Amino acid sequence: MAEFIPILPEEEGNDTSWYTAGAAGIASGIIKVPEGVFSLAAELIDLGLDTNTAAGVEQFFDTLNPFEEVAEKNAAGKLTEALVSIGIPSTVGFKVGSRLAKKAIQNKIAGKSISAGNKNMVRQAMKADSLNKRAGTIRFGAGVAGGAAGETMVADIEEIGTFGDMFESGPTTLDRLNSEGREDATRKLMNRIKFGTEGLLITPFIGAVAKGGKALSRRGRDLAFSDSKFDRAVSKIATIFTPEGKLTKDLFKSQRVMEQFMAKDKNEAARLVRNLTVAVDSAFPEMQKVLDKTLTDKQKTEFYEKINTLLFDGDISKGVLDPKKSDAFIAGLKKEGITGETSGKIIQALEEARGQFANLAKLTDNQNKSEITDILKDRISKYVGNTYKIFEDKPILGIFNKYAPSEEAMTNAINFFRAQIAKKDVNAKTPFNPDGDQYFQEARQLVNNIIGDADKLKKAEGLPNVNYINKTLEGQPGGEFIKKFMAETGQPPKVIRKLLGEMKDPRLSIFNAISNLSVIGRQTRFLDEVYNTNRKLQADGQRGAFWNTKEAAEAATNGVVPIVRVSDTLSGLGKAAGEDIVNPLVPLYTTKDIADGLAVANHLKDTFLTSFAKGREGASVAEKGASWLYRNLLLVPKGISQLAKTVLSIPTHIRNLLSAGAFAGANGILFSNPKDLANAFKEGAQISGLFNLRNFRKDELEKAYQEMLELGIVNSQVQIGDIKNLFRDVKYGDAIGSTDAVLRPMMNKLKAIPTYLQGKYVAEDDFWKITNYFVEMSRRDKAYKAANIVKTKDELKKEAAEIVKNTVPNYAYVGDIVRTARLLPVGNFMSFPSEIIRTTGGIGSQILKEVRHSKPTIGTNVGPYVIERATGQLVKNDNPMYGIGVTRALGMATTLTAVPTAVVEGAKMLYDVTEDEIAALRQFVPEWSKNSTIVPVRDDNTGELKYIDFSHSNAYDLMARPFRTLALGINDAQQNDQTLLRGFTSGIDEAITELASPFIDESIFTEALADLTVRGGRTVDGRQLYTDQTSFGDKKSIEFRHLMVALAPSYKQYIRLGQTLTDTPTRAGELLEGKTLGVNDQIAGFMGLRPIKVDPLKAMGFKIAEYQRGIREARREFTGGAFGLLRGGPIDEADIINRFIVSNKARFNVQKEMYKNIAAADILGTSVSSLRKEFKDRQLSDKTFRNLQRGRFDPYFPSDDIIERFREIARNLGDVNAFTLARPDVRTLQRDFRSLSFPGQFSVGGSVQLPQPLSLLEKLKLIENEMKTIPLDGEFDIETTDYVPPKIKTPPLGPQPQPVVDIQPNMQQKNPQTNLTRNQEALLSPMEKVIASKRKI
Repeated sequence: MAEFIPILPEEEGNDTSWYTAGAAGIASGIIKVPEGVFSLAAELIDLGLDTNTAAGVEQFFDTLNPFEEVAEKNAAGKLTEALVSIGIPSTVGFKVGSRLAKKAIQNKIAGKSISAGNKNMVRQAMKADSLNKRAGTIRFGAGVAGGAAGETMVADIEEIGTFGDMFESGPTTLDRLNSEGREDATRKLMNRIKFGTEGLLITPFIGAVAKGGKALSRRGRDLAFSDSKFDRAVSKIATIFTPEGKLTKDLFKSQRVMEQFMAKDKNEAARLVRNLTVAVDSAFPEMQKVLDKTLTDKQKTEFYEKINTLLFDGDISKGVLDPKKSDAFIAGLKKEGITGETSGKIIQALEEARGQFANLAKLTDNQNKSEITDILKDRISKYVGNTYKIFEDKPILGIFNKYAPSEEAMTNAINFFRAQIAKKDVNAKTPFNPDGDQYFQEARQLVNNIIGDADKLKKAEGLPNVNYINKTLEGQPGGEFIKKFMAETGQPPKVIRKLLGEMKDPRLSIFNAISNLSVIGRQTRFLDEVYNTNRKLQADGQRGAFWNTKEAAEAATNGVVPIVRVSDTLSGLGKAAGEDIVNPLVPLYTTKDIADGLAVANHLKDTFLTSFAKGREGASVAEKGASWLYRNLLLVPKGISQLAKTVLSIPTHIRNLLSAGAFAGANGILFSNPKDLANAFKEGAQISGLFNLRNFRKDELEKAYQEMLELGIVNSQVQIGDIKNLFRDVKYGDAIGSTDAVLRPMMNKLKAIPTYLQGKYVAEDDFWKITNYFVEMSRRDKAYKAANIVKTKDELKKEAAEIVKNTVPNYAYVGDIVRTARLLPVGNFMSFPSEIIRTTGGIGSQILKEVRHSKPTIGTNVGPYVIERATGQLVKNDNPMYGIGVTRALGMATTLTAVPTAVVEGAKMLYDVTEDEIAALRQFVPEWSKNSTIVPVRDDNTGELKYIDFSHSNAYDLMARPFRTLALGINDAQQNDQTLLRGFTSGIDEAITELASPFIDESIFTEALADLTVRGGRTVDGRQLYTDQTSFGDKKSIEFRHLMVALAPSYKQYIRLGQTLTDTPTRAGELLEGKTLGVNDQIAGFMGLRPIKVDPLKAMGFKIAEYQRGIREARREFTGGAFGLLRGGPIDEADIINRFIVSNKARFNVQKEMYKNIAAADILGTSVSSLRKEFKDRQLSDKTFRNLQRGRFDPYFPSDDIIERFREIARNLGDVNAFTLARPDVRTLQRDFRSLSFPGQFSVGGSVQLPQPLSLLEKLKLIENEMKTIPLDGEFDIETTDYVPPKIKTPPLGPQPQPVVDIQPNMQQKNPQTNLTRNQEALLSPMEKVIASKRKI
């Protein structure tokens, strides 16, 4: 087998762990601090005495520092070493500079002492005040200068590098051409100055970020009212990402409490409806036994109407049924064969519903609002019992599931309007005949208008609003009659109610009534709470959020933000479910931001994107069309695809349940008392209903779940929240429970499946949240009791709930920008990564709260023992939650770092896998797994190396991935002999991309659509779906299947599992017999841990396609594109050489990547012969394969056709053919490029100092000789200016005297020994003399 240059250096200890290298990096960095100081002193000695003292100092410290070698074997070690060695001197320098500035300012102010007899007292006072105001800026500037001075003392400046090195240009590019003595000392000292100079530019930026973060953490929303524009800008940015958005913390909390109570009320309504449904379903079979026949739908409807009548009979405010009516109803049921137990359950459900009506109505009784309660009582009794099918069955895409009234209802409505038209027709020639067809067309049009306008209305979230009928019939026959009827009764005439599909189903009545009353009652309480809380805050001297006058508002906000009146901007808060309610905030003033925040939170206002997606009222025809297309061709498929890949995917359910356990792990829950943990698991399973076969609980557990809703813990699954709200925004309801409305045309009788699976998906999330809640409550209760602190049960519940909400992802806390971004065609479940970021910070914040000592300390305030500043004594940390905080910190460290590391390291030891093999694996994993936690495993039967993408099931991988990506970037830089800074910035760039990918990547459906449109039939990973030769029919079939796969639930796992269980080969003829640790690979896949076999030979086909595409694109860098030479226009030789270098640099990178692929395949055991055959089958020559295999760069040189094209361009322009002039230079470059080896680096930015003036050919010959000295694994630097001098524009000469021409030649004689003239010997440099001596003329 051929020998390969390895991807990573094969040295002893190459597999050094990140934590070992990190610790060594800290130790080495500390040692390098004095090394930097002594090196600087030695360089100054060398500068003065022309010695090589610095080299000796470096050798001494190399011997002294045993940690450096260990640190540099891992990216973590290299990075920590650099950060420590830079951080210590720069921090010391910053502090020294800042203190010196402070002392100077104090002395200057003291020098301006003010005395009563001083005539310049006022002027001096003003100067002193001005100096005080500028003191902070002056101190910071001095600190920056001191920090930069400190950075000049860093030891390994040339290894760390500068931004000038990274961009390969600029004044801070380091000089790395070693020499000796004074010359080398000068070079090193200049490098130190360059390094420190960048610190002067970077530190203010870092300081600004730190200042913004510090101000935000300390002052929060107060920044919005600061005199500083910087502070206000920080506040603006924060409002986009924080859960509170534009609201204050108090307002946000009140808003959340209102929404939590509404969720609880809705859940109670669902419970009552379910109980009533169960009871009635039990009654029907009993009735059928007595009647001896199956009940018709009409009989069932009539039965429900009887129940509905009883529900709303009598005084609703009493909260109980009329005993006489109730007894009569039970007696009637008994006659129909319904047992006492069943009838009792029906009565109990109705009694509970009446009680809930009364309780919610009482929410509006405070502050003399009894008149609202009276209105509600009247409203419920007259109207709430009715709902209409036309509002419940909203059409899909305007076509499917469209409501159609019965023929009888349609006929009666038309006849009603015919009669109304006849009454208004004073010119009628014949009497109106009810059985005739007079006015039929006009009447039918009016009926169609009523139905059509109802279809345009949104689905009613509470009670349906039929007031639109008045507007529809305004000025039309029958309009005044209906308007008057509705004013008196609260509902339309019976004929219109039947037309709209009136339903008197008590279940709908109960659900709609409770939902509607909940909105009215809870919003009333919310407004009262906001008003009272605001008054209390202002009474305590705080700012608050609402003011009595505009002047008071401007004074409180420093006059830096717009002020608005509540009545002008938030009038909608005075209405709830169509009812006017008393809003105490109406006469007050607030800021525009707070008003906007309340409007968005209460669905009174939409963002531009939301408004466009929903279809803005009053929009132009063009905008409506664009909105319809955007909504139905992008957003609806996006929602369906996300639903299919989560709720409808069983493997995703399993992974959802298992991965959510990380939230318990990160909070230290799993390290709790086993008894407490077991009890919490039990409570979590029962209350969540996780293991219930049906999606409902017993009444006592339902009540417990409602308490969780009230506390805001449950029913907040983040992915479900994204999908629900996306469907709501595109007019398909706000629950996936009603997503069966979306799926009904596709799923027909299976429509109950999405609802059931949605419930389970939420339960999987609720299980862990409830578990966390009970453990938090239990361990805090014990901690308080141990500290003799008394806490009530309610206080413990609220405290535990707040912790869970801030440390476990919760959709209610997703920022406004992320919520709005769901309406973009990019991003998949953006709320989840945003919540992972928020709650990871929340865990860290909670740890600090739990371990921080209560009193000021000297030094740390988070240790088990601290030194109190007041007494100077060492005392035990007095935080009663200290033990919990330590446990939480341990849990976070274990979950985020220890578990992934232990899994990978354990697998490497178990299966004897080297770091080189893992690096080789990474060459062949899909793009999305490139920076994942790769767990290497071997097949039980064959021993083949496989991998598990552990990141796929790690909820916190989002937080670890950027650091892992950064480490890979630094390691890659080391392999390519690049500076640490270049590797760091490259890693940071890719890490940011990884962090942003959930927000900016194409969504599932959009990606599939882009594969067919933007990418022309090619997938993101390069797979070709069809070719230009594919027939039209086959192409359309492929496109349809491709889109359907994006919309369908994940099904391939089921196919693979079936093939495994039945020993059926795959389409490729492979039997899926793989096992790892005794578990079938396909079964492990259902848990998100499927071992994936790596087949380098199979993958090489895709790699070769990428290689061929890359080679073509590299060639276009010379010929085509924006800077290509064949685009037309004048071309000079500098252009040709420059594009030749750029093209070959791109070509070098492509060939280098393929070299790494071949080397990786060799490490993984692929034979050279099979690789050579694969290349041959892909139309690549054996020479190409040998060059790539051996690491030889094959540069590009223009073909004869390209050269001919240069001639044509020159001929058409009437210009000289630049390529003819540059061709020798390009040929020389081509030869030089062939000396490159892939372990080296191709970069633009080298500096080859050449004597001037020389001909172009002479320059290339000198460079050629210089290139021969570059080692194959070295760094190759080259610049266009090294071959072509920059053009210097010179001003035209003025009039010159005519020269006197001597016809006699005045040829200087050359020295026959040197072949130089006397002038040449006197004026030329030694190098120029060598060149000139070789000239024949």
